[in-house]
Amino acid sequence: MYFKPQVKRELLVPSNPNFDRSECQYSTTAKCDWPGFSGQSVLPRFLGQVTNFTAAVGKTAELSCRVSNLTKYKVAWFHMDRKMLLTIHTTVVTRIPRFGVTRDDETTWTLHIDNVKQEDSGQYMCQINTEPMKNEIGYLDVVVPPVIVDARSSRSSVIVQENGNVTLICQAEGNPEPRISWMREDKKQISLNKRRKVEKHEGSTLELKKVTRRDMGAYLCIASNGVPPSVSKRIELKVQFSPIVLLPNQLMSAPLGSSVWLECKTEAYPRAVTFWKHNQSMVMSTNKYRLEESHEDDYTTTVKLTINELEPGDFGKYLCYSRNSFGENDGTVELHEMMTDKTRIKKVKHEGSEDMKVLEQFPVERDGNLGQNHVILDRDEGGILPVGNTNMKKDAGKVGVEEKGKLGRDRGSAGIFTNIMSNNKGPVTVPTASLLPVLALPCFYSRLVR
Repeated sequence: MYFKPQVKRELLVPSNPNFDRSECQYSTTAKCDWPGFSGQSVLPRFLGQVTNFTAAVGKTAELSCRVSNLTKYKVAWFHMDRKMLLTIHTTVVTRIPRFGVTRDDETTWTLHIDNVKQEDSGQYMCQINTEPMKNEIGYLDVVVPPVIVDARSSRSSVIVQENGNVTLICQAEGNPEPRISWMREDKKQISLNKRRKVEKHEGSTLELKKVTRRDMGAYLCIASNGVPPSVSKRIELKVQFSPIVLLPNQLMSAPLGSSVWLECKTEAYPRAVTFWKHNQSMVMSTNKYRLEESHEDDYTTTVKLTINELEPGDFGKYLCYSRNSFGENDGTVELHEMMTDKTRIKKVKHEGSEDMKVLEQFPVERDGNLGQNHVILDRDEGGILPVGNTNMKKDAGKVGVEEKGKLGRDRGSAGIFTNIMSNNKGPVTVPTASLLPVLALPCFYSRLVR
């Protein structure tokens, strides 16, 4: 598309063969079109190509066109992609106020575009209205920072059941075309499957196979194309599963009058309702009982029960019960009374021997069967373990003997020790060398006196 100059041509032929050609230097009349004279040398011409321009959305773009010997001709700007005439000479033709034109000097014509939009990109023609028309073409590239398209992306919260598969989607637009990458918000590795873990995943989709609760968390979809700023979308993955109850200590001891705390940790999503039961009754917060609940992450909860000023009725089994919409689970903590040295020392008599100190003596029930009696002895003042000397064969299969100093870990400042009872029907084997003579003798007592 071009426009023709509105020039009145005079149908005159020079009568003087010595016609001064200088008169035609800036003339467009027919009198200069006589044989032997060429007006091409004085027609406008371009001094170079239109320089391409790159601008970000919202910025200003400028395209320049340089023309010499313009004389009476005019320069126009034309947007080829939109087939729209923009300017003629110094006049803006289009009604879009963002476009403007200036003549910077005798040869330079500059098209200005303010607040550039993406639709402004494309080819621009600088045209001179000669016949035939002359033109030069430049290109405006409008770069657009990335924008995530929510309508074609996953929602901000995605729920899947444990051991299921899930695909997260993130679509973005921009110029140039954005690149998509995935990262976990907590900086942990992404488990694509059981065998492959990565710090970052490239691509518009993220496929996770056989997800577990460890995959739960926020995933960041990051779109970038070199045009700042990069953008991201946060997609939270929630993995549903039934409760699991974890008890750090299942067997605990404490003396009367003291305070003790029981801990129950549960894993569940949706987050489970967790509480303690004692003697078939739910434990409520009172002056005696204090309940504290804390959350480590989206699925781990710790419920702590503190029992103040222990009484005889406080001992026994405590049930930690947890339930959500996918199932329920529980675990039991056994709380025993811990004997102090003054209250638990008993005398035991043996036939034909002196009395001995018995620190602890109790039967243990395991899996419904009554375990063997287990006696914990103390040495005398001389450091010698007292033993009987008569009639022990008949009781050798019923009694296990251990020395206090050879027991397991210390249970407190009072020198109390923990003993794990066996369910063996035969005699207990004591690994301590100092106790071997005791086990080799016949039964050293026949009757326990409480």
